[in-house]
Amino acid sequence: MILLDDGGEEEAFWGYREYVSEQLEPLMAELDHLLQEKVVEAEIQELHGEYKELAGASEESLAAFERKFDVLLPEDFRSFYRRKDGSGYAFHILYPGDADAEECVPYYIMSLAEMEKTKGYFCERDELLAQYYSEEEIRELAPEIKPYLFYRKWFPFATMAGGSLYLMLDLDPSDQGTYGQIISYVHDPDFVYYVAGSFTDLLRESNRNLSLMEEIEY
Repeated sequence: MILLDDGGEEEAFWGYREYVSEQLEPLMAELDHLLQEKVVEAEIQELHGEYKELAGASEESLAAFERKFDVLLPEDFRSFYRRKDGSGYAFHILYPGDADAEECVPYYIMSLAEMEKTKGYFCERDELLAQYYSEEEIRELAPEIKPYLFYRKWFPFATMAGGSLYLMLDLDPSDQGTYGQIISYVHDPDFVYYVAGSFTDLLRESNRNLSLMEEIEY
């Protein structure tokens, strides 16, 4: 960052970071309340206990991740990770989809270290959809997403325990998309789908769906 002589740009940066953090805070508090309410089974209570003890990722770790992959993580995403470095294996806390139609998919959030490891074998290369699909099939792709099946600018951060599904940060969307939008990769048949315009939007939708569920299942 290039700082102005009077420090104005630095002040604006920290002001923006504080603003984003304040926007995320009530959603995090709501999530904590919902988890307390919806965790019933003993096995999941154990996972919940481990989650509550999880620390956040350090600013140094977040910056190192950005340097390694030459990216800027969205500020709301960083804000979540400063509070919690993932959710712990198999503790599903994200539920995108439509709870009213019983079409929610459970995801747990990876730690930064898990994200880095996953990036070593998934979306570590660029492969266009055209290598696998017809033009007609590709037209099913959401307009916010560039026509890839695997893309180095996509960063998996959440998955289902034992499954082949990923939620990913899209750090190079199409002209109709938004930097930091959330997309999903679904296996068999392999395809990518638009999920939310931001991590904040994802968490808001997920909390709503979680509120409609009777309990969290393993």
